[in-house]
Amino acid sequence: MQKSRLYGLLTLGAALAGSVTLAQTKAPAPISAQAQRGKDFFLKTDKGVACGTCHQVGGVGTAVGPDLTKLAGPVGARGIISTIQMSMTAYVQEYKTKEGDFVGIPKEGTSNSQIWDLTDNKPALKEMKPGDITSQKQNEKWKHPPATATYTPQELADLIAWLKYASTGKNVEIKVSDVR
Repeated sequence: MQKSRLYGLLTLGAALAGSVTLAQTKAPAPISAQAQRGKDFFLKTDKGVACGTCHQVGGVGTAVGPDLTKLAGPVGARGIISTIQMSMTAYVQEYKTKEGDFVGIPKEGTSNSQIWDLTDNKPALKEMKPGDITSQKQNEKWKHPPATATYTPQELADLIAWLKYASTGKNVEIKVSDVR
């Protein structure tokens, strides 16, 4: 595994495990133009699947994959980019069922009774009954959609500015040089 991807995984794991806490005591500042462009890109892009299709940050998006609120505040721009560019994720599993195979992620708090089917990169919630799943293993097929997208440095800077704003309520200017 490449060093930058390992760093991204470790950073993501630490943030999601709750070892990093965020405190918001003031009302958020008005959103900057850069963060607004990043929010728009988070919710809709012509470069594949938008981040907000599977992720939520600051209450915006869909809670299928990990909530990015805990990651975005403390992690630097390069760490976020490493996470975006990971081709595999620890959360996605390959499932075999009586009806067929699919790639998915358990809905948080349901312990395999509800699984988000990611087969077509349009998450669909499947209800699972005991015995429906015949086997399950770590994903080796599904690729994290941004890993194959060709985002410009400006798009990445804007996206990171949105993630920072949504997680902290503060505008942080992210320069193109910060994401190269």
